[in-house]
Amino acid sequence: MRDWRRFTPILVLFLALRLMMLATFLPDDLTRFGDYPYYYALARFSDDGHLPFIHYWSEHLPVFPFISIAIYRLARLVSSGSYGSYVYLLGSLMAAFDTGSLYLFLRLARRLWGEEQVVQLGWTYSVLFVPLIFCWWTFEGITAFFILLALCLLMDGREKGSAVAVGLGAMTKLVPLLILPAVVRTRPPRRWLPYVLVVGMVMVAVAGPLLYLGGPYAVASFRSIVARSSYQTVWALIDGNLGTGLLGAATDHFDLATATAPAGHPARVPAWLKTGLFGLLYLFIFLKADLNLNLNLKRLVSFVCLTLVVFFLWSKGWSPQWQVFLFPLILLSLPYRLALLFVLALSGISLAEWPVLLSRGLNEWLYLTVPLRTGLSVLLAIELWRRVRSQ
Repeated sequence: MRDWRRFTPILVLFLALRLMMLATFLPDDLTRFGDYPYYYALARFSDDGHLPFIHYWSEHLPVFPFISIAIYRLARLVSSGSYGSYVYLLGSLMAAFDTGSLYLFLRLARRLWGEEQVVQLGWTYSVLFVPLIFCWWTFEGITAFFILLALCLLMDGREKGSAVAVGLGAMTKLVPLLILPAVVRTRPPRRWLPYVLVVGMVMVAVAGPLLYLGGPYAVASFRSIVARSSYQTVWALIDGNLGTGLLGAATDHFDLATATAPAGHPARVPAWLKTGLFGLLYLFIFLKADLNLNLNLKRLVSFVCLTLVVFFLWSKGWSPQWQVFLFPLILLSLPYRLALLFVLALSGISLAEWPVLLSRGLNEWLYLTVPLRTGLSVLLAIELWRRVRSQ
């Protein structure tokens, strides 16, 4: 415990910066380019007793929409339920999740890179701009927290707790499920089967009651995740889609037809072909990776990061907030200077996309930024593969 005292300034200043920003900037200015106004509009439906998955469909998995409603109801208790009070409460919660993620990141960095480099990594993570700004724009800090928590518990040998974290994370966003291939690859069936079972039980415990109570609205919510048109990827450029992942007005969520209605042009590359090719690529990676857990824990995190990057390359959509859970894995997986180079380059390109270009209607610049980001992702995948492949 004494050794952790030197990390206290990092954690305190990290949290203080976020809370001071929250107290200083006007709510509308702080969240101008983010999704808080959209979350607030959906949460206000609870004034009439309307809940996501039960009375209207939701494009977000259950954990965050109900957190958002709880925040809004609390804002109604402590004030008039104004947008400002909602931002202060939700922003404080997101700052807490981000601080928890930094603590977990420090634990992982200490385990993987030792005492000398952990402080450097901690300060670097604490001053990254992308996680800071997306604290006021989206809820991806919750996803990052569950991913890092699952990895920490996994390395501590607390596999049931790790599985619960993956299950809850998957009910926030499906991305934490990408930890499962690493678990299967590094453990015998008598250990990974119970892990997968616990993950499934947690997901069923969350989704089951909603499917029972919401019926078609719950089904439409889960279907909407895979029904979107392509956006901000090379696949979107091929399809001729130059929009973002926004799905329309909040009131559209009462119309079941809008849950699965494509917002752009249909895919020109058949989904079965793309998925088959990427499936074969990942099968090769899965089988050829050297993941002896007892010899090198760093390879486990690198494999999870590689799985995430391959998923991004396969995905028909891209959201810049996904960098919130990608960047800590890059910093944990690669040598410091190389990791920092990838993080800064990806940050610059994604911020150029949003908010610099797309918020001004300059969508045609996606023909430049998307290939650049995709090329960097390919190079990142190659670097990660070099660290997990069989020698």
